[in-house]
Amino acid sequence: MGSYNVTLPQKSDAMLYAPSVDEIKPNCDVPSLKCYMLEVEMVLIEQQIDGNDSNAKCIFSFNDKCSKPNGSCPPCEATALRNSTIFLDNLNNILSKIMSNGST
Repeated sequence: MGSYNVTLPQKSDAMLYAPSVDEIKPNCDVPSLKCYMLEVEMVLIEQQIDGNDSNAKCIFSFNDKCSKPNGSCPPCEATALRNSTIFLDNLNNILSKIMSNGST
């Protein structure tokens, strides 16, 4: 399995919902990843990044196609708000977990 590292500009005072791997309930990996992608989508919109940008298009497409969270997974807003550095660390950790578990 490959290593996944997401890098974004670090200079941001944004606070984003970012569950840590330890906070993710069983069978909630993909819904938790959707929480991250919704936060990234929000940042793209706030930064006025065009939906025609290939990277932005990928994020928007993922969110459109990702299934809705099931009732046993907590909503995104139930997790703590964290700064962008912790957000990125947690995102990298969840991506690694999903890839090592083979979650779909």
